[in-house]
Amino acid sequence: MEKIKKAEIKKIGLVVMFNLSSGGGGPHVVIDLINALHDLGKEVYLLTPFHLNHKKIGEFYGPFTLEKTFYPGKIKKYLCRESTTSRMLMKKEFQQMAEEVDIVIDIDGGIVHNYLSENKKYIVWRISCIYSELEKFPWAMKRNWKGRLKDAIKDFFQLRRPQPSLFHNIHAVDKWTEQEMIKFWNMHSARPLLYPEIKVNAFPKRKKKNQIVVLGRIAPNKQVDTSIKVFAQSTRKFQGYKLIIMGGETPGTEYYINNLNILIKELKIEDKVSFVKSPPSEKLKEILAECKVIIDSQEQVSMTMTAIEAMAAECVVLAVKNGGTYTDILDNGKFGFGFKDIEEGGRQLEKILRDLEKGKITKKFITNAKNRSKDFSGKKFRERLKEIIKQQET
Repeated sequence: MEKIKKAEIKKIGLVVMFNLSSGGGGPHVVIDLINALHDLGKEVYLLTPFHLNHKKIGEFYGPFTLEKTFYPGKIKKYLCRESTTSRMLMKKEFQQMAEEVDIVIDIDGGIVHNYLSENKKYIVWRISCIYSELEKFPWAMKRNWKGRLKDAIKDFFQLRRPQPSLFHNIHAVDKWTEQEMIKFWNMHSARPLLYPEIKVNAFPKRKKKNQIVVLGRIAPNKQVDTSIKVFAQSTRKFQGYKLIIMGGETPGTEYYINNLNILIKELKIEDKVSFVKSPPSEKLKEILAECKVIIDSQEQVSMTMTAIEAMAAECVVLAVKNGGTYTDILDNGKFGFGFKDIEEGGRQLEKILRDLEKGKITKKFITNAKNRSKDFSGKKFRERLKEIIKQQET
């Protein structure tokens, strides 16, 4: 009996509804995905409502290649600035792309699966948490009038985070995200989980300085204010330490920084805190390699790439316990430290700094954390990605 040959997937279409030309973990993940697919010999097509600034993306994440990009029309593009409405309005463009590719990988998923032709191959990579941090923690953000208006419109038209298809594979980015899927949607993740690629070998060797870093988009949902309070509480006894707040910018970054500067002044640590906005890749690596500790205060979210980068750069990670970084990446404290609230965070950071000075946080501990980061290397990511694509080749 003749064996049925598997149809090899060569052309892959990506659905991405956020702006790839801005700094942040989401764009980083997608650009790395594009490059990984090319390394596997695939042609990559992209559907997005935001026109790509190739120069800016290159400065952030390095070069990348696309076979074709599908955008909304000139008038429609002004309405396609929010994930849910973009998915509704870009039906035609989505169907055009879907007809040209062998499989669609939808980042986060929702709505467009209803527009698929019969038997079209389609999977979802869920890289964000089920509900946004601001929906769960509205107190975490003092919104300007534009932000409040945007939130009111979302609420009125029920535009919050559409649910992915129940009938296609959804690959969660980590164990935390799968638990959220089970809790809110009664859906399990397909296997394997698709942890993102992290450039774990990219960090230079630098002499560690008395520096602590907060790394990620400078935005309220990152709960940078919590990290500042943890720093202020713990460093009363460690006067020589500085805090660097470093990361990509969003439209609300300047407004948020203004609020953070008020907090910094109230805490009387103006001379200890500095901001590094949208640093070039090499500058980010150098600063991270020189820091001793990273504080990650973002609650109830999937794992953060920044914590893994910090482990690779031999930083000690202090992460909030209520999130994917602590429970999954740090394995509940095996590879780093955790805290539940600001008071505990301050005590924990003070202990970390004291133990670093006394050598109680050993080289072995730092090395084990660095080795843990290698589980998210480009090689491991390509292995997982290749397995997922092979599952679709029937």
